[in-house]
Amino acid sequence: MWIKIYIFFTKEIIMTEKNSATDNSPHDAQDDPDISRFSSAEKKEMVALKKSSGSRPFNIFIYFKNMMGVMVLSCFFLSIPSVIHQISEPVPSERRVFGPFPILLSDSASASFPFPDNIRPQVDFWKKIFTVYTADHVVIHDNWYLNVVYEVIDIGGKNFLTRKDARIAVKAAREKYKQLLENLPWDAPENMTKEEQRVYSLFADITESPRFKKKDAKDRIHAQFGIADTFKAGLIRSGKYIDTMKQIFAKQGLPEDIVCLPMIESGFNPYAKSYVGASGMWQFMKRTGKEYDLIISGVVDERRDPLLSTQAAARFLKNNYNILGSWPLAITSYNHGLQGMKNAVKQVGSEHIEDIIEQYESRSFQFASRNFYPEFLAAREIVTQHTKYFKDIELDESLEIIRLELPDYVTMKTLEEYCQITASDIKKLNPALDRSVFSHNTFIPKGYQLNVLADQKDLLALGYKTIPDNLKYQYILHQKKHRVRRGQTLSAIARAHKTSVKAFMRLNGIRNPKRIRIGQWLKIPGKYISANGKEAPKLKKQTRRKKSLVKSRRKRHRVKRGQTLIRIAKLYNTSPRAIIKLNSLKNPQKIRAGQLLRIPGG
Repeated sequence: MWIKIYIFFTKEIIMTEKNSATDNSPHDAQDDPDISRFSSAEKKEMVALKKSSGSRPFNIFIYFKNMMGVMVLSCFFLSIPSVIHQISEPVPSERRVFGPFPILLSDSASASFPFPDNIRPQVDFWKKIFTVYTADHVVIHDNWYLNVVYEVIDIGGKNFLTRKDARIAVKAAREKYKQLLENLPWDAPENMTKEEQRVYSLFADITESPRFKKKDAKDRIHAQFGIADTFKAGLIRSGKYIDTMKQIFAKQGLPEDIVCLPMIESGFNPYAKSYVGASGMWQFMKRTGKEYDLIISGVVDERRDPLLSTQAAARFLKNNYNILGSWPLAITSYNHGLQGMKNAVKQVGSEHIEDIIEQYESRSFQFASRNFYPEFLAAREIVTQHTKYFKDIELDESLEIIRLELPDYVTMKTLEEYCQITASDIKKLNPALDRSVFSHNTFIPKGYQLNVLADQKDLLALGYKTIPDNLKYQYILHQKKHRVRRGQTLSAIARAHKTSVKAFMRLNGIRNPKRIRIGQWLKIPGKYISANGKEAPKLKKQTRRKKSLVKSRRKRHRVKRGQTLIRIAKLYNTSPRAIIKLNSLKNPQKIRAGQLLRIPGG
């Protein structure tokens, strides 16, 4: 039937062309020999069509319209599927093209985070570092075959009073095993000493990697401190935020188990800061934090905000997953970088994390990067089964936090007085605020999203309405700028404008106050003006009397039997050297039970 209709319209176009070629003479459809092959019913239909249209001169637009109809019908017939389908096998690709990749919500945690057998020794090693060995233990081991542990040094004993003593002992142990392994007769175990046989036996069940030879073990000696005590403390802290963080990842369509990542990044400590400048639970660098819309200023650093930084981390990891296509690669990119992992896949020719760990060669892909995914798997297992590894542990109670935007610049003192909320409570919930907000009455910026407990929301909102206008401020920026003249210093310029050097540096992005140049234009810090038009009073610096009171309140510790300086220092998060200096101890090894020691920074 479809074929007959197609032929009909095709003939119609041909007949239209023929009519236009004649001297406009009438053309009876019944006398047309071209329709003799149709049935009588079809002939009658065609005659009716011809009578209704009549004969007309050739029109290029009508001809083009009819041709378009034929083309549409042709496409339609070609699109009709045949009855039998043949499914061809896909051609396997040598390498997958990077992203974007869909995130499957139905994936189980085990599917999202595979656990290859050949990285199990690494995972088992990190589980012990996280749960067995404390900061008093240093594990001397092979940095590739992590199940080869030469020795565990207990630096909490009486022989190690200071960190320097511990460093000397670790250095001596590494040198000892380097010499032993260098002279080890690997091919003649019968000629080995007892100690050499012990070390040799550590490699007995090891399947040798083509890249990491047993005979090169002397070059792979590594010292790893235990962190069971800090890991446990981080696990306890995680209870405050982990439920909310899971919700954030779920909203982004990401696996909830990613919340275990801060355990190896910061131990869920919002104030954690690395020596390279990474900050917060998720250890964002400044540039990355700003890229993901985190505010970083002199007063606010949202990298330290547990929830805002988690939202940024979710977006960051989602982007990396979309490009790399697997969670092991995306997790490792958190340490090694997105481009680094793309380079790894390209060099190795595989997207399997175990292949990349063993085969990828790069100066930046060393011990920390190689072990980042195994560390994550170890942390994930401990977090999800924490009572198995820490039987006496009880996590902090989950916090239900909401955010209230401040419409004005206000001080912490004002919030305490009118909103019936203590500065200590605000500090606990708002680690993003700089300490100057709590100690020097620095203004909390207008527009800041204040973290408060859900049950305090109404109380705080009502209290804020009672704050007088003269305690609510707006920031008015100077319209004029200052041009640096010869001989001027930044401190002199700041004094002339009755402001601080830090305010000038923060506003103008100056890193070194001594590096301003002649002719440079500087923005002048503005003023805080209250709603009734009054300028904010100058902030008072801490007086000498207050400083002396702080010193007098320093903690004191009475030495108990068996305690060492290093253990006492750990109790107060300080160093043995600082205690020795503050107490003028001539012989630190001769502290006695009952002795009273002053503790610095208390």
